[in-house]
Amino acid sequence: MPVHPGADAGSRDRPAEAPDAPLSLPTWAYGDRSAATDTVVMFRGNPSHTFYGTGPVPDRPRVLWSVRMIDMPKSYYGKPHTWRGTGWTGQASVLGDVVFIGSQGGSLYALDKESGAIRWRYAAGAMFKSSVCLYRDRLYVGNVDDWLRCIDLATGRVVWRLDTGRDLDSSACVEGGWLYIAGENGHVRCLHPDTGALRWRTFVGGLSPGEHTGSYGSETSPAVADGEVYTGTYDGWLHCIDAEYGTRRWRAFTGDDTDASPVIWQDRVFAASQDKAPYVHCFDRITGERLWQFHVVGGFWATPAVADERVYAASAGGTIHSLDAGTGRLHWTHELGVRTWSSPCVIEDRVVLGASDGRLHCLDAATGETVWALELDARTHSTPCIVDGRIYIGTAGGTFYCIGA
Repeated sequence: MPVHPGADAGSRDRPAEAPDAPLSLPTWAYGDRSAATDTVVMFRGNPSHTFYGTGPVPDRPRVLWSVRMIDMPKSYYGKPHTWRGTGWTGQASVLGDVVFIGSQGGSLYALDKESGAIRWRYAAGAMFKSSVCLYRDRLYVGNVDDWLRCIDLATGRVVWRLDTGRDLDSSACVEGGWLYIAGENGHVRCLHPDTGALRWRTFVGGLSPGEHTGSYGSETSPAVADGEVYTGTYDGWLHCIDAEYGTRRWRAFTGDDTDASPVIWQDRVFAASQDKAPYVHCFDRITGERLWQFHVVGGFWATPAVADERVYAASAGGTIHSLDAGTGRLHWTHELGVRTWSSPCVIEDRVVLGASDGRLHCLDAATGETVWALELDARTHSTPCIVDGRIYIGTAGGTFYCIGA
């Protein structure tokens, strides 16, 4: 059951840095779903995962401001390790003049869009790896401490929280007034966004018998459209679930751990699996039949983008591919040379993504040629958030950037 903190809530439910007065944010203008066309309010922009921000992307980018995030010294499988910066998927959201982002250092930030000044900060005991989801006056975000939190956007205070039982790397979305999220305990949940009350919970599997936590269950961020929920699992399946009742309509085999999130486009759904079956897959949404697949070296952790009838897929093998969404035919390949888990964003004629070489890359969407590459302080596994041509992205070095013209 969700926990609803009262006035005497403990420190875990209070912001570590609080505003003097509640933030002034615009009235929610996007109906009953976490989707906008003028800003980014969730991972991949909408529940279908097909909106990537607003431009124009700058021709000569520069850092407008940066924030050094707080680090978190911890142990990793018994060895000392310091978690810092943003991780996978780690995409920010923007509402009004505030940027919202979680960090591997265990903090959730509300930052001033123009200066980077901290408006409020909430501190947890573990990493925020997933992307934040905004809906009305609330923020929803998972954490590797197993908790899904609902946060008041204006104050940074916890409204409710739910223990999902295992790491929560999945990013939430709201469609039709209901909140959907998957988890490493192998369940997909549909919840009431106001209270956290359970509508349904469906077991999709993918659990490991091992003792270590990690990439198990369902780490994907569910894609939702037309009464259907899609999610991938550790044991190599893509599941199609009825959004109202939680019953499974079909499942299709991807061949390996599928952490990259599904993308819904017209009558098709796209998935990308890891290195034991390194394919981009295209499935029929009605039957689950595989229509085509495209093989790469290295597999996928990054979620593909679908724009202008092309699929843009970035692999851990160091390549970026542009494919025909209808046939899977290759348009071009860009040899990045280093792995990336950063999901590409397509804005007009540009493709923007981070990589393990510590650079933010911008490619020509038509040809795959490099337009520019901007040096950052360290590798990034995070997905860019692009609003009005400004690019908000963090790195594993501990810095969160605003990049613009």
